[in-house]
Amino acid sequence: MNVIDSIWAFKLKRFPDGMVKKFKARFCARGDQEQLEGVDFFETYAPVVQWTTVRLMLILEILLQLKSKQ
Repeated sequence: MNVIDSIWAFKLKRFPDGMVKKFKARFCARGDQEQLEGVDFFETYAPVVQWTTVRLMLILEILLQLKSKQ
């Protein structure tokens, strides 16, 4: 199994007058270079969740005194 290369992508968000509004960064996996289908992966799955759902789950965890794992 191969370790996937990764990169950080940085971006500046600006106001219409050109001043910096905020700095943004994201971590990207570079799986397009070395992976072989059937060896390093069998299927691709990219789950997406809304932040309101995450907050709701955390609130329920606290109220019902549950423990969660990633």
